[in-house]
Amino acid sequence: MIRRPVAAALAAALFLPCLSASAAETQGLNASRPVDVDARSVIVVDMANGEVLYERDADLVIPPASLTKIMTMMVALDAVDAGRVNLSDRVLITREDVTLPYRSSLMYLQEGMNVPFDDLLRGMAVISGNDAAKTVARVLAGSQEAFAELMNAEAERLGLAETRFVEPSGLSEYNTTTAREMAKLARAYLLRHPSALADYHSRTTMHFPREDVMPAGAEPPAIKILLQTTNKLLFKYDGCDGLKTGYIDESGYNLVATAERDGSRFIIVTLGGTGGPDSRARSGAYLLDWAFANWKTVRPEAPDPGSVRAWGGATETVALAYAEYPVFTVQARLAGNIGCRIEAAAEAEAPVAAGTRLGQAVFTSGDAVVRRIDLVAADDVPLGNLFVRMRDAVIRFFRRLFGGE
Repeated sequence: MIRRPVAAALAAALFLPCLSASAAETQGLNASRPVDVDARSVIVVDMANGEVLYERDADLVIPPASLTKIMTMMVALDAVDAGRVNLSDRVLITREDVTLPYRSSLMYLQEGMNVPFDDLLRGMAVISGNDAAKTVARVLAGSQEAFAELMNAEAERLGLAETRFVEPSGLSEYNTTTAREMAKLARAYLLRHPSALADYHSRTTMHFPREDVMPAGAEPPAIKILLQTTNKLLFKYDGCDGLKTGYIDESGYNLVATAERDGSRFIIVTLGGTGGPDSRARSGAYLLDWAFANWKTVRPEAPDPGSVRAWGGATETVALAYAEYPVFTVQARLAGNIGCRIEAAAEAEAPVAAGTRLGQAVFTSGDAVVRRIDLVAADDVPLGNLFVRMRDAVIRFFRRLFGGE
């Protein structure tokens, strides 16, 4: 049983980026280690709990390049959810929006175009348009600098100590992150905006510009122009549906990729590759192959944890609840036969606050413990009235007297 009073604990658990102590009991002891990765910094995490399955130099500070747009997309979609902008709103493109340095990745906006906000998000996600990122920043915050403040405020809320932004596109080498923090950001983004994968990041192509967005009096393109994603894994890796590539000279080739198969989803981050786009894609596929071969996310049946006696309480018992959903990732060899035993206190003293730890559920596979989940009070149990407290005191006195406690 998972109850609403423990929602705060559940929400906090969604953003844990590190391997939990319970998972560490069985994880990493027998799984092979990926080695053939073109990157200075690497991390592999599961989507279920954000647990680290593999890492190498994951705390190196490296410019994210266009991985920056994951945060830009998050802030933009937050604004859509809050009603500050609608996906269908038309945005008039200014000269400032399309003034970008040579070699910029573009969705080919033109001054005077009238573009749906949704197209700008797609332009960022599919073809990494720096012009789209600049336009979104201007629309939502007035300037790139003001928008970067929104990005940094969100990074601080997520606890990303090394992740800082000076602009929304990723062009600047003064944007910084780490593989660990980028994985945490990507997971938080997907939890908050789960439809973004289907709506934006899994799309491989985009037709732009179109006749309906052209400036007044301007001729539409003579032929339909098809813009294609730089994330090659979307074309050839089974289950891959995102997320973002990046490159600037100061960082090298960066990648955040995610894929889902049979209920298991993993996120991989590689930063600082040197071998080019093909090598980046091979490394991403190699890490995802390793994750799917060695790990599996399970959703075992969880028994009703029952209740415990609440001495002196307004109710005689307090119901137990799981502090987090029993969904977690284990080594693939341990995923087939998972059982659970309940280890809970027999009684508690009122008052009992909802969320108070009163035991644990121990999930096992054979002799191996694969997860421990706290059992907590599902509801508040305040002190009972004077009669209840006196009655329970008398009962407990005689129990102790005759060896029953």
